[in-house]
Amino acid sequence: MSHRYRWVFLAGVVVALSGCLSTLPTTVDVNGPLPATLPPLAQTLRATIAPTNLAPAQETAVPTSTMTTTAAIIVATPPPATAAPPTPTLAPAPTLVLPTLPVLSNEERWRLQQIDRQIFPEPRLYTTKRSELYWYDPVNQQLVLIGIINGEFMAQATFTFRENNQPSLEVPYHVNHSYGISALSPAVIERIRAAGYDEWIETFIFLTPDVQAKG
Repeated sequence: MSHRYRWVFLAGVVVALSGCLSTLPTTVDVNGPLPATLPPLAQTLRATIAPTNLAPAQETAVPTSTMTTTAAIIVATPPPATAAPPTPTLAPAPTLVLPTLPVLSNEERWRLQQIDRQIFPEPRLYTTKRSELYWYDPVNQQLVLIGIINGEFMAQATFTFRENNQPSLEVPYHVNHSYGISALSPAVIERIRAAGYDEWIETFIFLTPDVQAKG
């Protein structure tokens, strides 16, 4: 478009706007009734304009101070200790006192094996066809067979042997000399010596029907 025509176009626009503005009243009351000649565009603007006498909207006060959160310190208190029940006091156990057994001699041990021992006023003569002659070892508390008697022998007492409750005759014996019994083993001799005996020992014979008093 040439420069001349541009100025003609702008002049036309200005004339048109001047005509529109000359129709508006000099003073417009926004609160009063709209004039009948108010263009549609002005009515639209009137509807959207808020009245000037409205109270200003109240602003919600927002505290500017920063809220400080205080952390709660919880101290855990331990539960009270449960008192342990008192331990019952036990009475001391009575001390077991074993009776002190008397220390017996070998002679006393031998006598304990003789129940109701009866000593003859003087030795008595007996005879037997075949009887075993025993000696009681007080150290090992055992019967020891000395030998076999066949014929006469002397007895000095009667008693009941404790182990089998059998009546017996107490017979003195000269080691390796009396009644033809003269071949005792060294082991038997050693046991006799260990019991504290030497030449003579007390032996015995069980009182059976084969044993008879003589005289």
